[in-house]
Amino acid sequence: MRIFLDTSGLIALSDRKDRNHETARAYLEDNVHKGARFVLGRNVLVEYIDGVTKRIGKPKALEELDNILNSKLLVIEPVSKVDWNLAVKYFRKYDDQQIDITDCLSFALMERLGLDTAMTFDSDFRTHGFKVVI
Repeated sequence: MRIFLDTSGLIALSDRKDRNHETARAYLEDNVHKGARFVLGRNVLVEYIDGVTKRIGKPKALEELDNILNSKLLVIEPVSKVDWNLAVKYFRKYDDQQIDITDCLSFALMERLGLDTAMTFDSDFRTHGFKVVI
């Protein structure tokens, strides 16, 4: 089983003060015991590491990056030109909502990979039709 890991899921896992930390930790543990692996879009990795760099600092961002790159539970998925083009289409489709291009790119990746579940606390994934952890 593979589950997409979104930025909000990463934040909840890494920040013990985050209101979703315990939910995220329990979800991760439960699914790892069931044999799940988590897919992280390169776009999500960039968004997360940029946020850590700006909010906490470069040393913590480097530590987080190394943890992610060396994780046996995460698969980092590159973004293709086809993914990008579909993301732009979705971004235009949701012109009446605050769904950002990073999420639209995640939707395209998930569809290409045949993933139906995201570890996220972002309702935009549900709006697009995915199962989410909320």
